Amino acid sequence: MAPKQELPPTLRFGNRLPLPRRVRFGGHRSFRPLASGFPWLGIVCIVVAALATSVTAAGAQPAARLESPNPAEIVRGPLAIRDTVLTRPALEHLQKAGTAWGGPYTTPTGETVTVYASDAYPQDPALGQRWANFLDGLVHGTELSLLTVYLAPLAEVQSVCGQQAIGCYSPGDNTLVAPGDDPSTDTSAEAVITHEYGHHVANHRSDAPWDALDYGTKRWATYEQVCAKTAAGQLFPGAETEPRYMLNPGEAFAEIYRVLNERLAGLTEAPWDVVSPWTTNTMQTRTASFAKQGTATRSFTFSTPLDGTLKVSLSHARGLGTALAVSKGGTRAAASSTVCGTRSVRVTVTRKSGSGSFKLSASTA
Repeated sequence: MAPKQELPPTLRFGNRLPLPRRVRFGGHRSFRPLASGFPWLGIVCIVVAALATSVTAAGAQPAARLESPNPAEIVRGPLAIRDTVLTRPALEHLQKAGTAWGGPYTTPTGETVTVYASDAYPQDPALGQRWANFLDGLVHGTELSLLTVYLAPLAEVQSVCGQQAIGCYSPGDNTLVAPGDDPSTDTSAEAVITHEYGHHVANHRSDAPWDALDYGTKRWATYEQVCAKTAAGQLFPGAETEPRYMLNPGEAFAEIYRVLNERLAGLTEAPWDVVSPWTTNTMQTRTASFAKQGTATRSFTFSTPLDGTLKVSLSHARGLGTALAVSKGGTRAAASSTVCGTRSVRVTVTRKSGSGSFKLSASTA
C-alpha cells in the first residue's frame, strides 16, 4: 500500500512540508547522548559470541538500496548498538540536507506509521510500506503513531547521529534515524531499528519518580532492581561515557526490548509495560477501630510490588487521637517516601486518646 495520496512521493525536508508537522522543536528536556552494550545482559540469558567487529563508515560501495525488512534479522545485533540522542540542530541539518521519499503508510492492521527514506535509495513505495509493516509487527502500544522514521545509508546516518553511532532517537521529537540497509556484516538494519524503537517505548512510559528513558519502564526496572543497584553504584542511568555507559539501564531496556521481539517466535517473554504500560499508583486501604480500653496499637502490612513513590495517609473519627509510623525493611520512613527494592512496608497506628474507627490509605506503584 502506497503512502496516503495527500503527500507527494518525494518530500524536501523543510519547514512547510509534512515531516516537520510531526516534529516538535524546542523539546521539554535536555538531551544527552545514549550508548549501548551491557555486560549484565545475562538478565535475559544472552551470550553473543564473536561479535566484536567494529562498525565502520561505508567506504566505496555500490549504490545503496533500501532493503526489504525481515523480522528474523532482528537477532543479528552486536554486543553494543552505538546510538545517540538526535539533537535539534542535527534534525534541522537533516531536514536541509536534501530530499526524501515516503510519508505516512497505513498497515494491514490499520496503524498509521510514518517512514521516510533518503533519496540515496532508489524510490520504491512498496519498500516503505514493508518497513511500516515491520514496525507495526513489533510489540508496541499507541506510541507507534507518534513516531517518524528516517532511513538512510550508514554514512548519512553517522553525519546526523555522530561518527561512532549507527542510529539515534529524539525523545522530544519522536524521531528515529537508522540505517535502511545493514550497517555491517554482524549488524542488521532490523536490529538497530528495533533497539531504537525500544527507546521510543520507554519515552512514552512512566517510571515515576524516575525517567523511564534512563531507568527503563516501571515493571522492568523494578524486576531488575535498577533503583537499588543505582544506589549501590552498580548501574548508571544516563551515563554517557566509558565504562559507565555499559551499565546504563536505559540502554539495557532498549536492547532487551529488541530481544523480546526476537523471542516472539518461540520463547515467551514478559512484555514489560509495552502492551499494558504502568501509568499510575494503586491505592490500598485498611480500616479498623480502637476501643477506650484494650490494645493501643494496630499494625498493617502493605505490599509494594514495584519501585516508585509511597504515600500513606490516615483518617479517623473526630473523637480519636492517633499517631502514624511507617517502616520499610525495619527502618523508620516518612509517610511519603520512595520505595527502592523493598517489597512491603509496615504501618503502625497508635491510639493517643479517645476511641473510634480509622482508615489507612497507601498509594503504591
